[in-house]
Amino acid sequence: MRLSKWFAAALLCVPFFTTTAFADYPSRGTKMTSVKAQYGQPQSVRVSKGKVKKQWPRITVWNYGTFSVYFERNTVLHTVVHR
Repeated sequence: MRLSKWFAAALLCVPFFTTTAFADYPSRGTKMTSVKAQYGQPQSVRVSKGKVKKQWPRITVWNYGTFSVYFERNTVLHTVVHR
């Protein structure tokens, strides 16, 4: 069976990213309470302003210095690592 070059390259990258880059940060779908319990109080908190509707929920950003966590309502959307 022959693998395409792109697929083979992706297979080589997956273990690196899962073990080093994302292992110590909150993952998508984690709740605010779990993030606060594991990482403690954030250094700063930013909350989106404006009208909140069902289609446009409030976005909250918690900054922990080396990374930021973006929440929609009380669920993690993204984690951004600062370099």
